[in-house]
Amino acid sequence: MHASQHSIVAAAAMAAVSALVLSGCLGETPPSTATEPTTSAAASAATAPFDPALRAELEEKLDDGFAASGMPGVVVGLWIPGQEEWVAARGVSDLETGAPMDRANQSKIGSVTKTIVVQLALQIIGEGLGGLTLDDTIDTWYPDFPLADQITLRMLMNMSSGIGPPGDAQLDRICGDPYSTITPDEVIAIGATTPREEYAPGDGETYSGYNTFLLGRILERTTGTDLATLIDERLLQPLGMARSRFAPDAVLTEPFNRGYSGFCAGRPHPIDTTDWTNHEAWAAGAMLSTLDDLHTWGLALGEGFGLTPEMRAARVDDRAPVEAPPGWWYGLGAAVRLDPESGCLLELNHSGTEPGYAAHVHYFEGSGAVLALIGNGDGGTGEVFAEVLRPVVGALPESVAATSSTACLSE
Repeated sequence: MHASQHSIVAAAAMAAVSALVLSGCLGETPPSTATEPTTSAAASAATAPFDPALRAELEEKLDDGFAASGMPGVVVGLWIPGQEEWVAARGVSDLETGAPMDRANQSKIGSVTKTIVVQLALQIIGEGLGGLTLDDTIDTWYPDFPLADQITLRMLMNMSSGIGPPGDAQLDRICGDPYSTITPDEVIAIGATTPREEYAPGDGETYSGYNTFLLGRILERTTGTDLATLIDERLLQPLGMARSRFAPDAVLTEPFNRGYSGFCAGRPHPIDTTDWTNHEAWAAGAMLSTLDDLHTWGLALGEGFGLTPEMRAARVDDRAPVEAPPGWWYGLGAAVRLDPESGCLLELNHSGTEPGYAAHVHYFEGSGAVLALIGNGDGGTGEVFAEVLRPVVGALPESVAATSSTACLSE
């Protein structure tokens, strides 16, 4: 997802969910077996039916939200440990053929990519690979970047570096050349000339994809391995996410959703963006995935797959200093919400949009539940997916959404 959308969508997503009674993060569900959909007869026999009253309410809320969103199609899933899944689709994946939206369809997931890149970084730092630490300053790799000797890897991950957002200039580049092959270092060079925020590094929070571009290139330069290979070997393969790919080329594989955007002035609305490249998004938003792979990733994100206890704690404890909106912070690569009384983590989540696409993943701490959403429209604002997300999350009972981990509460 590009930068002007990054800020809009991050704020919209967190505002949409912060007004609700939610929770979610760092659960105890085993990361491997719990990531597979319940399909076998034996597994089904051991799974309680999904609450029919909740199913009916979720279906109603999805109908209302989808109608309000104006997206061509959307698919949503909720997985509560010990229960059957709820997966529901509305609309079409292709406006021309009328093919229905389907959970198997691959899509661009935008800034959910940030959660993957930061988790990768936390793995590498936790292992001490290349001697990396959260306190390393970026002048080791980018000495000419403004205030490079004061910006740490931690600040790149929690968006507190003060690096300005790409803004409308990046949107103009994308609309002017949707098939751009701009390189990560070319984007970083543009970031170096972008006006900084007024606060000192570490003293605020500004959602900017330049942070994750820098982080991704630093991981490549430190390990000697390209980012796509790092993500595939350390996360996608071990987790069995066979329908996910780090894809700056944005080439989707069948079956997939076609994307429809209203972002670009002077172009038809909506315009089919399916074959637009993701080079402008790269480490900030170039992942492709499916609903079921997002379920897998939601569990891996919530449980801190591959992270040491120290890195799992840092992901939440080292959040940006700004609480915005109330009750929410940006942690290391994810939006986090804490219980105001206990200080325990209530949830981790992240949203993303690319032109024509939207995605969201949400992990609920106390219940270990995962909510995921994929849509194939942006409505010209990037916020329309929240029309679906808000009522669906608002329908979740407290037993699913408003609990903290017993481990945290007993400390």
